[in-house]
Amino acid sequence: MLDPQILKRFSLFSSLSDEDLIPILPQFKTRKFRKGQILFMEGEIGSQVYFILEGQVKLTKTLPNGDEQILDWCGPYDSVAEILLVEPGSYPATAEVLKDSTLLVFSNQGMLDILEKNPKLAVALIRKLNMRLRMNLEFIRLLTSRSKAGVLATLLLRLAKPALAPGEPIYYDATLTNRDLASMIGTSREVVNRTLNQWKKAGIIRLNGERMEILRPQELADWP
Repeated sequence: MLDPQILKRFSLFSSLSDEDLIPILPQFKTRKFRKGQILFMEGEIGSQVYFILEGQVKLTKTLPNGDEQILDWCGPYDSVAEILLVEPGSYPATAEVLKDSTLLVFSNQGMLDILEKNPKLAVALIRKLNMRLRMNLEFIRLLTSRSKAGVLATLLLRLAKPALAPGEPIYYDATLTNRDLASMIGTSREVVNRTLNQWKKAGIIRLNGERMEILRPQELADWP
């Protein structure tokens, strides 16, 4: 059976005890996915939620003109399609595996009964969904109120992962191309290229292997 300590590395479950998590452990299955596999398509009816242990998953939406809009870029200990934790429904986006990945696949069968018997889990779920909603609404607000560089700064902070060790900087996955970043905020690759080069020269960000380190996050947070 899945170790509850693994689940606690996901923000949804981090505040729960082993006893809180035991009822839902049988709902999880560990599965491996190859690069290029589609977890689900936008509009598809489903009942599974995905928790990433290793790898990367890209969430996209098809625009009316047929273009692909990248919504999110998810890595280890991110979760995908939490909206289906409570009951089956349609997936709001398409999820594609970007590199060979190991995921926990959660089936929401009987989840309402489990939540009724476990108020702490129900509250944690409400808080997680509320946080995701607030983040999305704030990002939409920033898209219309800040410069393209300011929106890019917000995106990088949103994508940032915690430092790997005390004293080290936060970072985001540098395998994200500038075209990917441009797609996520509705601008051109040239704008992203120019802005990132400006920040590199200023010492705000720094490339380190497969991660882009954010050395002065407060300057990005304050970017107009």
